[in-house]
Amino acid sequence: MKFDEIVKRTKSLGLHIGEYALFGSVPLAAHGIRESHDIDIIATHEVYEKLKKQGWEEEQFPEDRKMLQKDCFEIGDDWNFGTYNPDPALLIKNAEIVEGIPVVRLEEVVAWKKAFGREKDMEDVKRVDEFMKRNGIQK
Repeated sequence: MKFDEIVKRTKSLGLHIGEYALFGSVPLAAHGIRESHDIDIIATHEVYEKLKKQGWEEEQFPEDRKMLQKDCFEIGDDWNFGTYNPDPALLIKNAEIVEGIPVVRLEEVVAWKKAFGREKDMEDVKRVDEFMKRNGIQK
């Protein structure tokens, strides 16, 4: 999915800046590194509970992680995995605004993908490193 489609779909949720930030592979799409297959969102606990009450399906993942799912969206109120245990409030607060929506910073995406460690994640880490070098962005 291209970033313009992600923006359109995300805005349709009616969430406000400060309540959420796009995560997963969406920040890569936001910077033109590669498209994303879905829309991952880290949200405040309040937003998570509100969407759950609205009928979003909750799915259980390994390590006691829970995510809400609906259509192309996956929403969590934390993003812990292995050694990566960020403060959700800081991820949301420090997100950069791209085309009017908050996006978790690439440095955080790299840290999460390194902790997750799947082959596809490590390929994304290389893509981000190349992007940052090409654009003179310091880590």
